[in-house]
Amino acid sequence: MKYLTQIFQPLLGVVALMLTALVAAGRLAWRTIRRWWRKRSKWVRRVTVAIFILILAGFAVLTAKGCYELKYGRCFWNDKYISKNIEVHAFRDYKIRVYNHYTDHYVTPKLHWISGTQENDSLAVYALPNKRGYINVRNGEIVIDAKKNNYSKAWVFSEGLAAVMKDGKIGFVNAQNEVVIPFQFECSIRFNMWNFGYLFHDGYCVMTNKNDKLGLIDRGGKWVVEPTFDEIWTQNNGGYIIVSKDNKYGVLDSLCNMVYPVEYGYVEVMPDGFILTKGGRMWQVDFEGNTVQPFMYGGTYYLNYPVGYDESGEVQYAFADYVKYEIMNRYGIMNRNTGRPITLALYSDINMLSKNLFEVQEYDSYLWYLLDTKGNVVANN
Repeated sequence: MKYLTQIFQPLLGVVALMLTALVAAGRLAWRTIRRWWRKRSKWVRRVTVAIFILILAGFAVLTAKGCYELKYGRCFWNDKYISKNIEVHAFRDYKIRVYNHYTDHYVTPKLHWISGTQENDSLAVYALPNKRGYINVRNGEIVIDAKKNNYSKAWVFSEGLAAVMKDGKIGFVNAQNEVVIPFQFECSIRFNMWNFGYLFHDGYCVMTNKNDKLGLIDRGGKWVVEPTFDEIWTQNNGGYIIVSKDNKYGVLDSLCNMVYPVEYGYVEVMPDGFILTKGGRMWQVDFEGNTVQPFMYGGTYYLNYPVGYDESGEVQYAFADYVKYEIMNRYGIMNRNTGRPITLALYSDINMLSKNLFEVQEYDSYLWYLLDTKGNVVANN
């Protein structure tokens, strides 16, 4: 305690001295100002007060402007062009406004957000609280006013139509805000959080029923593929449609006729045909169904087997004449010299116990088997 007192006593003395000096300086300044003020005329005093008030007012205005800019000002680094002359300006309150550089003024009030557009389309969705409308990104003009329509959700235009939600149901309108397909469809949670759902491709749109199953409707709102599937892909498939149900896949043509039933583990549309996977096999066919490549796989991995021990007791391995090949995360055994498979890709794990004995685990049942080099079961479980 004595040690702390020896330290703080000088510090307190310095602080007291500084305060005394400040008080003395303040009193001296105040006396000087009063003496100067008494010697001035009435008009000088008035002008001085007016200048002082103006300085305070200017300071208050600058402070208010700074506070406003800090809360509501521009975020220049988030601005972006959506067309040649139309730019979206971002603000610190997480709102945006659309600015037309050709007319040099804002063309919209503050909006919550604005979506992108489909290729070759000019109408984008914009959002107000619980309301949606459409804006032309080429000139910044509001085409469908969110304030005049009770659209709680909206999606971008595709092939001249856009999905909008009203009273909890989905319908489709055209660019003139005319209802083309009535409000009769359920809104799926899978399309609820993004603006590029409910798009028409080649005259068809993926739609859901009340059980969240997917089907296809035409531009008249009629079901052309009943809603029985878990997933449907209509884009980038060369005019074909891939459907999925219970983790199985199938293919429809452009007229929604079934080309391959929903019984394949994997389907991919290629420029010259299809790649199909079923029962541990992967192969390629052309568009007429002719087999082009009878055996395909995703990759290969070397296998080795134990051959003995070295002087330190470490196990020594040798590369086998076989590799494991992979198809959709399942493995089979292939002769690496001939390139021919000796088993289908039905296993989750493959090891070699000796030169002629494999240990495999079946993918679906998790059971273990011992196989010979011809793929025959030597022992199970």
